Amino acid sequence: MAVCEEGLVALPRPLALGRRGALALALGAGALLAVRLDVPAFFDNEARYAEAAREMALGGDWLSPHLDFTLFLNKPPLVFWLAALVFRVAGPTEWARLVSVGAAVVALLATCRLGALLYGGPAGLVAGLALATSLGFVLEARTLRPDMILTATVVVALLCWQTAECGGARRARWLTGLYAALGVGVLAKGLVPLVLAGLPIAAVTLRDHGWRGAARLRPGLGLLVLAAIVVPWHVVAALRHPGFAWDYVVNQHLLFFLDRKLPRDSEGDSLAFFWAAAAGRAAPWVLLVPLTLAEAVRGAARRAAPAARATFLLWAWAGGLLLFFSCAPSRLEHYAVPALPAAALLAARTWQRARAGELGRAAWVYLVAGGALVAGVGVAGLLVGRAVLARTYWLVQVPGLLALAAPAALVVAGAGVLATLAALGRRPDRLVAVLAASMVPLAAIVLCAEGVAEPLFSWRPVARALAAVPPEVEVVFESPAEYQQVGGLAYYTERHITLLEPPGFVPPTYLAGHT
Repeated sequence: MAVCEEGLVALPRPLALGRRGALALALGAGALLAVRLDVPAFFDNEARYAEAAREMALGGDWLSPHLDFTLFLNKPPLVFWLAALVFRVAGPTEWARLVSVGAAVVALLATCRLGALLYGGPAGLVAGLALATSLGFVLEARTLRPDMILTATVVVALLCWQTAECGGARRARWLTGLYAALGVGVLAKGLVPLVLAGLPIAAVTLRDHGWRGAARLRPGLGLLVLAAIVVPWHVVAALRHPGFAWDYVVNQHLLFFLDRKLPRDSEGDSLAFFWAAAAGRAAPWVLLVPLTLAEAVRGAARRAAPAARATFLLWAWAGGLLLFFSCAPSRLEHYAVPALPAAALLAARTWQRARAGELGRAAWVYLVAGGALVAGVGVAGLLVGRAVLARTYWLVQVPGLLALAAPAALVVAGAGVLATLAALGRRPDRLVAVLAASMVPLAAIVLCAEGVAEPLFSWRPVARALAAVPPEVEVVFESPAEYQQVGGLAYYTERHITLLEPPGFVPPTYLAGHT
């Protein structure tokens, strides 16, 4: 590897083998992620997007999304547009999740390439493998909501910026790609991608160039590119619907961050649960991530080695995201998804250092202990897991879920034992193989559990019961605070649902004058 003028890492050429491997990995993972994509039925966290897209595809307004035939501008339109295109081709179907699968393939390709730029081709492929077999990535790739699109745009944006740092005469082209990716992210998830990509870029730019480094990012070019992508829809929405601009900028972003948004359509997760869920989503590769922290600290220095500087970038990415949402009382556990590519890249860096013999005895002891702990958790699950889960009132409503506890515990125990043996033998390749292979049966069990749990989290069974109700009979939905849950009932009944608003409901300002 060679060092760019700015101290980052450039991959030696040729790259053909690494590119073919990354493409094969991404397409293969995409094909596996799409297996039985129509199972389970849409859960509540997906159905609101599916119903808005269904109404759009049905002949509705493509510029002003509607939910239950009521104006719904709480979310940017990109995921509605993409899902509506699927519905136009195939009709209303859970296969609209292909939108997220496609975004996952893009995220995998970009992660492989970014890993190659930072640490070399083999590390890039391992990073792609780690991302493809991260539990949270698998689940999110099979969920219809904008978070996988957001993840893909953040990775692509950072890849373009990283390439621009070594791009020479093509720097402007790659910076254009950076801002284009961020623009797409804004259309998918609002202003948050500007923060998630901006934090690591700002950290590295300040480290290397101080405040004067802002000029290197060509903010004028950025404003032009972002405006070309973002402004048209937002201006049309603001002109069409008075109150939208205030709701979008102040209510949906600032007040939402402070947990003062109206209507209060979600309840934030606790800080402990958010961090625990972030670690769980990065499983099993989260085990390898802490071993890169010391290198990241060294990478904060301007004259640090290129690999250490790259590791600092990744920690600024993942750590910045987690700390940002930790400050938001409105945080939800899936907000950590865009940090998964950074975790995968850090895991690949640990593998690379282990292969080079750079891990000390303490690091290997940590890996042995981690593997043993995982094995212990699995064994405990085999012994008492079913009895403990049986005390959870909602789990006992679906006995099939309890039946999956033992196979899952067996996989965890086996993976822990094999990982421990690989760490004892200081075999990093074998350790990576164990972690990746263990996720295949574990992910299958989790996805099977989703299908079994459909009656608990989807409105489709209720809609089937309502199928006999004549169209002229009014169906009333007594809404909880998360009034958007009406989307699932509307989607599966394909009819308007009268919403009985929850106590204290304050409609969005853009609904002023609407009935």
